[in-house]
Amino acid sequence: MKKPIFFLLVILYLPFLIKAQSVEVTPFGGYVFSGTMQTDYGDVHLKDNAQYGGMISFAVSKVMDVDLLYNRSDTWANLAYYTIGNHLRYLDVPLSINYMHIGFTKNFRVNPKVSPFVGLNLGACLFAPKDDYPDEWFFSVGLNAGAKIYFSKRVGLRLQAQGFVPVQGAGLSMFVGTGGPSGGVSVYSTLFQFGFTGGLIFRLGKL
Repeated sequence: MKKPIFFLLVILYLPFLIKAQSVEVTPFGGYVFSGTMQTDYGDVHLKDNAQYGGMISFAVSKVMDVDLLYNRSDTWANLAYYTIGNHLRYLDVPLSINYMHIGFTKNFRVNPKVSPFVGLNLGACLFAPKDDYPDEWFFSVGLNAGAKIYFSKRVGLRLQAQGFVPVQGAGLSMFVGTGGPSGGVSVYSTLFQFGFTGGLIFRLGKL
């Protein structure tokens, strides 16, 4: 599943790469806070830990970037579940949480050196246990906001708060009433991963 997702993202990015005015490469590190995911087998508590990764941003206009993002955290999942006989048990499992997203950033250029921004991205989330447990894939959505501070035309600093939501389920409803046909799509998640990151910006291409 990893290779199809990678190639799909590359194909989606090709038009933006061709059109891009400049490219920003940003390796980053930070911290993600603990959270709890509710499952059919019990609650899974994810411990707070460091996170790291990188992103490539293509400037398709003076105020809009298209982003390719990878974010990873290596943490522990504490599973609380009931066995036969209604006995509560706890299990600690080491795992990595990986987000592979494509998204958009809206820049608000205060001056040539400071640029606040907000962003939205979506893609795939991989929960990869390091013990003998199967991987779990989710569709996921991310939000971020922060500021870019440029020391020169080629180097800067990106500081941001971010949140990721692995989508655990979705539903489609359709019905016909006195007002005519109607329908809707709903998604749900019980986990919101919030954290902070900072990283150096390296600007490439024409500015």
